[in-house]
Amino acid sequence: MSQDVERGDRYRRRLLVLLSSATFFEGYDNFVLAFVLALVLGDLGGSEADAGWIRAITSLGAVVAFGLAAQADRVGRKRLLLITIVGYTVSAALTAVSPGLLWLTAAQFSAQVFLGAEWAVAITIVVEEFPRTHRGRALGIVTSMNTLGGIFVGVLAFIGLQDTALGWRAFFVVGLVPLLLIAWGRRSMLETERYEAVRSDERSAGLDHDSLLEPWRPAYRSVVLAVGLVTFFRYFVVSAGAFWWAYYAQQEVGLSVSRSGLFLAAAGVVGALGFLVAGRLMDRFGRKRMFEVYMAGALVFGTLTFQVHTPLVMLPVLCIGIFFGLGSVAMTSAFATEPFPTYVRSRAAAWCRNAFEIPGGVLGALTVGLLGDHVTGPIGSIGDAMALVSVVMLPASMLVCWLFVPETNAEDMVAMDEAVAVA
Repeated sequence: MSQDVERGDRYRRRLLVLLSSATFFEGYDNFVLAFVLALVLGDLGGSEADAGWIRAITSLGAVVAFGLAAQADRVGRKRLLLITIVGYTVSAALTAVSPGLLWLTAAQFSAQVFLGAEWAVAITIVVEEFPRTHRGRALGIVTSMNTLGGIFVGVLAFIGLQDTALGWRAFFVVGLVPLLLIAWGRRSMLETERYEAVRSDERSAGLDHDSLLEPWRPAYRSVVLAVGLVTFFRYFVVSAGAFWWAYYAQQEVGLSVSRSGLFLAAAGVVGALGFLVAGRLMDRFGRKRMFEVYMAGALVFGTLTFQVHTPLVMLPVLCIGIFFGLGSVAMTSAFATEPFPTYVRSRAAAWCRNAFEIPGGVLGALTVGLLGDHVTGPIGSIGDAMALVSVVMLPASMLVCWLFVPETNAEDMVAMDEAVAVA
């Protein structure tokens, strides 16, 4: 069977399922700890400030993932994806048997190392394997699975998984499912066509495929810095909101765990549509323009989400806030991959996500926890602390994007690689 037949529409559909499953559990793990936080603290002991530190430390795992994610330019996209799936599954099992907060923090730190690399390589595979006219839509589908993973957490809570004998630990037992994905997908998955072409091209022999500093060459430096800052400011807010919403809803608004789970599931459905709509719109109108629209929506409705105390009003506001706030990752994923040639793409994406975006998430959740702690925080309210960081950070992300990030809507991967090879 020829490579052209193997890489046809049927193969891309199978590949999309495998990549979507990987990002589904990335979203699942990011949501699940935040959602069962009150139950974990009640079982293992701890305060709101402790929770902020747990989030900060575990999120550092995604920063450490930088080194692992960057290896995709050296060992290949396929091999690294499979390694990260195995690593996450083992980490989920260790979390499920945690005897205390220290063990849980270490296990989730490990999970974030593998998930951070898994996300980066999955997005790189999409950019390299899908044609230019459908790349945005494919990115929208794969990134939307992140939110669907969060929805699944809410559904499991609504049906009472936390009330089983395992309690909150049952949510992490579910994380063992990715082992089944490897058994199903590893045999049919191919290395990306662009990676194979570049590695076999003799003209590319002089390119540096190993150095972590290669993306900081003058040709790429300004783009890495601009995209990095955009993702830092955006994720500072979005990650903090995703982490603290369930706690805010349960502790400051008074929603039950079950009802907040239902709200999260409903909002997640709308949020998933945000990714899919973003994918289509950015193919048609451009990445930058749609990012500005999505950030404006996130600023308005994300801020309102943490100021509303009436449940019936909170639900639609939450839905719209998630639509814009989380859906914008379809654009930032394109920013972090499309401007760079294949030989350096994974390392550039790793810098943008793992060295800029993830630290933003670490600082965001920690800042809100410290400012909003009801006993020691200077603001004393999680909702007000979230509102403050939203109105400061989201406009900064919009400004940097508009002024310094290149439009990549019509980027031709093959032509870019050819230009680098003959330079």
